[in-house]
Amino acid sequence: MGHGQSLFESMRDSGPAGQAGGYVFVSEQVSDTALIPLARDAQRAGFTLVVNGFWGDVNATRQRVARINETCCGQNGARWQINPMLFQRYRVTAVPSFVLTVGPGNGPGDFSKVTGEMSVANALKFFAQQSKVPAVRRLAATAYTRAFAAQ
Repeated sequence: MGHGQSLFESMRDSGPAGQAGGYVFVSEQVSDTALIPLARDAQRAGFTLVVNGFWGDVNATRQRVARINETCCGQNGARWQINPMLFQRYRVTAVPSFVLTVGPGNGPGDFSKVTGEMSVANALKFFAQQSKVPAVRRLAATAYTRAFAAQ
């Protein structure tokens, strides 16, 4: 979260429903040591970090997001959402989980999901190689090349 950025602005929606996109689902229990590189990678890949609810209260959540964003990315912090509905839509029961969407809903051809401790780059590699959804495979390969191939 940039210095002049509000909690609302830092937790803005990543786009309209049905638009291709990526999410990293996290919780209060994920350590800052793990969240900082996830936020950095999410920012590079255009993913949004999603939490199920406030971490304590709104002030504690705002402060933690600001600290993580400042550490990971300086003025151009990662996007965040508090959105329990996305946890339900994509049936996220463990974190971190990574979801890449290509459709408007939660049908089998609309998204792919992988759960486990990994980087966003590795999640994109997994999607590009293992997703059963051809559109997800193509989107993941493009997103990986754009964000991480030059490393």
